[in-house]
Amino acid sequence: MRQLTKTFITALVLVVCFSAHSHAASTLAFRSVTVNTKRGVAARVYAGDTPVMTISGRGWKSVDAGRLVAQRLSAFAEEGLRADEISIWTERKTSAIVARGERIVTIDKVIAASQGQDRAGLARVWAKNLRAQFGRPYLSASPLLVPVGELRSLPVKGNVSGQLVARPAQPIVTAACDQSAREVKVTGVDSGRTEIILRDGVNALRVPVRSARYAARLVDSVPAAVTGNPASRDAVVHAIRAAIGAGMTIEADAWTEISPQVADAGAVGPGKMVTVPTQIAAGGPGYLSYHLTQSVPVRNEPMVPVPTKLLMVSNSPERILGHGLWFEGKMADYDAIRFLYHHVNGLKAPADLVVEVWNLGKEAARVQVVAGAAGPSYDEAWVGHRAASQFLANRAANSGWIIPVPAGTTAPILSERMLPGSVASGVMELRLLGKGDLSVRLYLEPPVSQRTPRDIASYAPSPLLGHWHYLQTLREVKARYEVGRDWTFITIGDQPAAGVKDGDQLMGSYGVVYEIDLELSNPTAETARVMIALEPAGGPARGALLVDGHPVETALLHRDAEGVVARYSLAPGQVRKVHIETMPQGGSNYPVRLVARPV
Repeated sequence: MRQLTKTFITALVLVVCFSAHSHAASTLAFRSVTVNTKRGVAARVYAGDTPVMTISGRGWKSVDAGRLVAQRLSAFAEEGLRADEISIWTERKTSAIVARGERIVTIDKVIAASQGQDRAGLARVWAKNLRAQFGRPYLSASPLLVPVGELRSLPVKGNVSGQLVARPAQPIVTAACDQSAREVKVTGVDSGRTEIILRDGVNALRVPVRSARYAARLVDSVPAAVTGNPASRDAVVHAIRAAIGAGMTIEADAWTEISPQVADAGAVGPGKMVTVPTQIAAGGPGYLSYHLTQSVPVRNEPMVPVPTKLLMVSNSPERILGHGLWFEGKMADYDAIRFLYHHVNGLKAPADLVVEVWNLGKEAARVQVVAGAAGPSYDEAWVGHRAASQFLANRAANSGWIIPVPAGTTAPILSERMLPGSVASGVMELRLLGKGDLSVRLYLEPPVSQRTPRDIASYAPSPLLGHWHYLQTLREVKARYEVGRDWTFITIGDQPAAGVKDGDQLMGSYGVVYEIDLELSNPTAETARVMIALEPAGGPARGALLVDGHPVETALLHRDAEGVVARYSLAPGQVRKVHIETMPQGGSNYPVRLVARPV
């Protein structure tokens, strides 16, 4: 009983090991069988049903040796070994059968004596048997992986006898034989698994073939474009991702990574061009992984800013409690709009806050994006402040990127990964370059590695389409402060912007840009020191401003506190004009006041 059990275990191990090492298909296969002889347990190696050698004389070590010999011979058959490549290598105490410089089996005096022969004689017998098997017609070929739409060669090894014929078992691939090259040209037609049935005059072999699609592919070269004096490095990154995304085909449920290597790119001035190496990767369940390094030219298109004509605000509700579409606004007849969002992830899991532009028209569109975005963070005031500060700086330089949006596709603008309870905020201006039927959408979605363009399978307008739209995007204020007179107060965010929908009012005027021309005058005969300060008019607030083009930020201010915006020394009789740009920002309480007064 012990003998039978051990024999069964050995046979099981042999099958497992053979399967693990067998990567190709061949009509010539070797196996090792454990047998009992007068001299004890032995291993008999077969080619098909024909015995080619018996290894004995060392008990169970002979069985292990037989298993390894069968594996080596099967591997050689898969590689198409010829009979004339088998030879005998004689050493002082052993003889060995070798092929292509590799040892197949070693014969010492113990193994030879167990067969009643000397080492040289047994080596000649075994070599003769092996040459007979490898000299017969046989076919070998490795399993093939072929991308859909591409051609791959399937080499046929072994001893082909007569004309080679190849036929796919299923029409997910095509197959054509090249007789002179002894290979089959296989083209992927559709995804799936099948077999190529190979035949010659003697043998038939079924070779496994898998045809699969790449998770994504770059199929078109779309130029990357930025704007600004200069365009920032961040704008260059966004432009490359937008351009490459527009030129890719991406399968459903695939992930993509577009990684521009912008370390040496820096800012790009108007009319200038840089070339940025960019790594592209994609993968997904059932797809072939895709890797490519592409050199992407990025050009700064000189562009004169235009006034925005519509303000869209996504903040209702501020705390989002589910995945899905939470805002939609159509650009319609507005060639330039401003969009502000400020939201809290109310879920108990991470999620992506995504802003997209949908091209619902029949013509390709291009959209310039000038943006500031921040988050996620648990500091609501800081997030809104940071987004506004970046936006004002980028807006002043017209620093942005251009998104190509083919007809019938949706393209991502920004995506923020939000932890539970965190806040994300952003402000952007979108300018349509040409014509197009565009819609701006904001979602909370499950996390993915990177957002890329996709086709619009269907379109259902949001039930709240057109809500939270405001025609007043800019307020121009003129004010004057004279030394020796009353302080000058300029209130920001006190007048609500009126909505397109009747009765809708934007309290605090969040997202409305204030352009303030303040004249400082010193009519006295002495030098006067003057300051401009920011103070809350309600709850805690921060300020982000451009003062004569220079960025100024204040800390979080509470009631009865103030933050210094600028200080000036006015000579007797001097008049100084100061230009200030600012906006009510998400996460702060507006209105606030600018105060011009003596130091």
